[in-house]
Amino acid sequence: MGTFKKRTGIILPFSGLILVIAVIGILSKGALFATSNMSIILDQCYTIVLLSVGCSFLYAHGGFDLAVGGVYGLSMMLSGMFILQFGGVWIGLPICLAVALVCNLLVAVVTVKLRLPAFITSLCMQFLCRGALVSISSGNLVLPAELSAASDPVLKIIVFIVLIAGAYLLMHHTPLGRKNAAIGENPVAARQSGINTDKTRILAYIIAAVMIGVAGFFAMCRTRTIATLAGSGYEMNVIVAIVLGGMSLSGGLRSSVRAPVIGALIVVIMTNGLVLIGLPYIYSNAVIGVVFIVVIILTYKKNKLGLLPR
Repeated sequence: MGTFKKRTGIILPFSGLILVIAVIGILSKGALFATSNMSIILDQCYTIVLLSVGCSFLYAHGGFDLAVGGVYGLSMMLSGMFILQFGGVWIGLPICLAVALVCNLLVAVVTVKLRLPAFITSLCMQFLCRGALVSISSGNLVLPAELSAASDPVLKIIVFIVLIAGAYLLMHHTPLGRKNAAIGENPVAARQSGINTDKTRILAYIIAAVMIGVAGFFAMCRTRTIATLAGSGYEMNVIVAIVLGGMSLSGGLRSSVRAPVIGALIVVIMTNGLVLIGLPYIYSNAVIGVVFIVVIILTYKKNKLGLLPR
């Protein structure tokens, strides 16, 4: 029975992705597969996949992250301001990484050491980042054309493969990944078995910060424009992607890198495709919301204490 459930958990997200591609492709009369549109989808997937995979390490141990969009936007803004002030292209990457690392470490320390709910601390960080974005900038930033050199497709693909492969190895083939998932399965048992739960959870925030920093840098180089609303709503895209990919938000041993990758593809293709078929953007969000609720109902079961992952 356990093997059947495991196989079903793998097959269903793949089936959902294929179904979404087929339905959107038919309804859009093939516009989904146009070269120009595929380029847009790939750029959008690059960012959402990296953010979702990074945050999956937080959800694997039962954490929660509502700050990813704000941290992503702030890292881009501060990096862009630094580039405009001092020049250079590649200096933007360490700045993005440093900002994301500081923000995530702050959330991690407050959450882990003060025993505050991750929901509260990450929400506070989101407000801090959004406030900082508005206060330190006088509007949207337009960056120099030199940044386009860092948006080379081959370079981006290599970095993407290395990061996803590294994340897969960390989650599925290292003690860190197993300990992280064990905490999500049962934090008390994990602690009693000798796992340093505080250290493991903090390392998960560091991994997420690396993904956020890299995603922010390449997005900044691609668009060469940074808006004060950069990353707005990405935290919800990440949550939806993780759930649609078949991973429980409470984490545990069924956590995987596969889930956020598949889920992110579904979210991006659905969002892009619904616009292609003429559905207003506000309604496309409603459709994704309905799909999200249906998946939650199908993948969660009730007991006396509320909703618990199967």
